[in-house]
Amino acid sequence: MLSYSTVVVGAFQVNCRIIASQDKTRCAIADPGDDPELVKNAVKRSGAKPVAVILTHGHLDHCGAAAEIAALYGIPVFGPEAGDRQLLEHLDVQARMFGLASKPALRPDLFLSDNGILDLNLGEEIRILHCPGHTPGQVCYYFKESGFLLSGDVLFRRSVGRSDFPGGDHDQLISSIRDNLLILPDDTAVLPGHGPDTTIGEEKLYNPFLSDFRHAKSRVRSR
Repeated sequence: MLSYSTVVVGAFQVNCRIIASQDKTRCAIADPGDDPELVKNAVKRSGAKPVAVILTHGHLDHCGAAAEIAALYGIPVFGPEAGDRQLLEHLDVQARMFGLASKPALRPDLFLSDNGILDLNLGEEIRILHCPGHTPGQVCYYFKESGFLLSGDVLFRRSVGRSDFPGGDHDQLISSIRDNLLILPDDTAVLPGHGPDTTIGEEKLYNPFLSDFRHAKSRVRSR
């Protein structure tokens, strides 16, 4: 089983995750959006050697420190899906929108594909789930054996991601959640990009944005 720890970074309080191999010797750094010193200290506490940066999507608050962290450790940047290429190439535009320090364009070593498999030599393969709606190229990372999901800004505890930014689409977002995430086991831990963790089962029961899913399931059972 892999383990993970969380360090909250940046003005938008992003959950950067340090995902360590079972023997705690290697780790991946997910969504290092800001505060590289905090990320560096979290990695040091983990005792693991970083092997990659992985990104859920191309918003600045999730990837703003990715290039610096990758250069620091000499590791590649993977993800998101290529639909977020424009966002990553214009991080300076995003920075100006929110009055943040400008950032150069970010070019990942590999854009990820839906239902692809990413093997970072952590002892477990990672399933890539393309879940557009918050951004066109948003991906979630599913660690089946360890029972957790990095949901980025798709699914939160009793909420869902915003869809009012350029490239967002609420109907597409809900479809992504319904078709790709709610089919996972109920005890799957959901590790969102902001706020507290949750589970797939809890969101099926209590997420107000997913009531149509619950009603549809009820109609099927009643037939």
